[in-house]
Amino acid sequence: MGSSYQYILLQGGARAIPSYFGTAAPAVNQGEVKNKGYELELHIRKSLNPNLRVYSDFIITHAKNKVIEADDPLLRPSYQKTAGYEVGTWRGKVSNGYYSTWDALYGSTMHNTNDNAKLPGNVYIVDYNGDGVIDDFDNAPWGYSDWPLNSYNANFGLEWKDLSLFLQFYGVNNVNRDVAFNSLNNKNLTVYDEGTFWSPMNQDPTQPLPRWSTVPAGYFRGNFNRYDASYVRLKNAEIAYTFRNSHWSFVRKARLDNVRLYLNGNNLITWTKMPDDREQNIGGASYQGAYPTMRRFNLGFNLFF
Repeated sequence: MGSSYQYILLQGGARAIPSYFGTAAPAVNQGEVKNKGYELELHIRKSLNPNLRVYSDFIITHAKNKVIEADDPLLRPSYQKTAGYEVGTWRGKVSNGYYSTWDALYGSTMHNTNDNAKLPGNVYIVDYNGDGVIDDFDNAPWGYSDWPLNSYNANFGLEWKDLSLFLQFYGVNNVNRDVAFNSLNNKNLTVYDEGTFWSPMNQDPTQPLPRWSTVPAGYFRGNFNRYDASYVRLKNAEIAYTFRNSHWSFVRKARLDNVRLYLNGNNLITWTKMPDDREQNIGGASYQGAYPTMRRFNLGFNLFF
């Protein structure tokens, strides 16, 4: 286990500079972050008999980066300050189910913009600071950041005579990610497979009422686009057989020591609650980030002279 402190560069827009300052504030090296974590490793090697050998490796990594100083405005509410929270902590409106009737809608907290565009089937937004209106003061920290706190790696191997098998699993947890599919966005005739949508006949769906023309507040979905981004992936798998010249005449005739034939694959299976299979989210909710993870298969051979 180890920990360290490091200074980070604060861009001008992130500094506690009032708007009447008159110009963009310069970047300064005044932020401070505490890095803390540990890594555990376990390696096992075992020969069960002269022809059979097995091995495995387990690695667990925990890393947490807490902001100590970020030049937050003194009068800003503590839950909206950067200091004291993990680097990259998500802040936004927090949802709490749906309002499925007009009575529930009329009794919901007023939105500070486009409040008259609310409809039954929309997401109920929590008035976090209790002032009777949904606005920027209700942006609250929720869940984990886009960077996982824990990562896991497990390798398993077997060698029996000239046959070998290898499996590698990789996984992460304590991480969230934005996935905003935006069905019917800007009147586009595109609807993504997001599960079930709210309707008067289905008041316990996986998604709120889709919108076509009316425009509710931009935050009307709350944290509905934040997903548990934990996953376990079969990262690599390989099976191989070595043809040795002491056993195979075609290898001797080719004047080779041995020929290794292999079949392997990458990113073969993923277990996750995410609606897609991407390990990164580069640009937040409005941009889906990295290209979906590719699944690959390779068939080949190695010649040894």
